[in-house]
This record gives sequence, structure tokens and C-alpha cells, in this order.
Amino acid sequence: MSTHLYLVRHGETVLNKSGVYYGATDCSLSDEGVFQVQELSNILRDSIDIIISSPLSRALETAMLISKQSKEKLVIDEGLREIDFGLWEGMNYKEISTLYEQEWNSWIEDWINVSPPNGESFISQYHRVSRSLKNILNEYKDKKIMIVSHQGCLRIIASILLNMEERGYWNFTFEHGAYSLFEIVDEHLTIRKINCKG
Repeated sequence: MSTHLYLVRHGETVLNKSGVYYGATDCSLSDEGVFQVQELSNILRDSIDIIISSPLSRALETAMLISKQSKEKLVIDEGLREIDFGLWEGMNYKEISTLYEQEWNSWIEDWINVSPPNGESFISQYHRVSRSLKNILNEYKDKKIMIVSHQGCLRIIASILLNMEERGYWNFTFEHGAYSLFEIVDEHLTIRKINCKG
């Protein structure tokens, strides 16, 4: 028996194109994002046992479009939220580095432990996502699981599964409206697909 873990990044949003930090800001999918997810739904919907989603609208809309009439498959997990950038939400890096120069420099120097003002540190997010992943894999062992979440969370999940810990974070990217497939047999992990849209 094996666990099939499908990692899906939500579809595109308007804020994705604006280049601002918006981890905790709740926003919906753009028209392009809806199209991306509808295409994905046609590929994956019937092959999934359970869909577990971040509570943020962009992820939840993605999960619901994929699940369609199978709402009983959908579970919301608060631990799969994107990081909270606090007072930096909705700002680009030029604005942040100007208005919060000292805090920005501290964050750049120690991005793992330093949090944005009124925000969440990476290490806090890492532990939060790690707890959720452990619970998901225990509860749905040997099932076909889809996790619908955000770039940051999916990078953390991949880092954990590959035993790369925190520093593995920057080795991955997850595209909007695409899925990656990891297969787990006992303690062995195989990456079957990365950023597939077909």
C-alpha cells in the first residue's frame, strides 16, 4: 500500500500579478485562476479520496472547484494557511524596505526566525505546517490525498518530505493551478510529478 499526496497551489489571483506580499490577505481567484483550476479539475477530481485545503478563499475556491459535487471529500485545515506578513501585507519590497528599513534588514538577515511587524516568523509557519502534515499523513495513510495550499506551505511540505528541513525551502517552486505528486511507501518517498497541468 502507498499514500499518494497531490500538492496543488491555488489558481492565480489579481494580487499575484501586483508583486505585493499578501500571505494572510484574503482574496479570490482571478478569471485566469478559475480557468486554471477548471482545467486541473478535469484531470484530478475522480482520482482523489480526500481534499484538504487552506481556509483562505483563493485555496478554498480552488479546492471546491476541483471537488465539485464531492463536497464530502473536502476538509479545511487552518494549519495550511500562508504566512502572515503583518504590517507588510499589500506592500511590495521597495515600499517595505523604505518604510520599515530596520525591520526589513533584520528579516533579510534572518528570514527563518525574524517576523515582520505584527506578522508570523517563518519558523512558526514551518512548525505549524509540519504539525498539519503529520496529522494528515497519519489520518489518511494509504489514501489519495490532495492538499490545496500556498507557495510557502507547499515548499515547506516538500522540504519536510525530503528531509531537507528549513533550508530546503528555496529549492522548490509550485506553479498556480498545477499539481505535484509524491508517493510514500513506508518511509520511502518518490516524486512522481512536479507542476503538472495535464
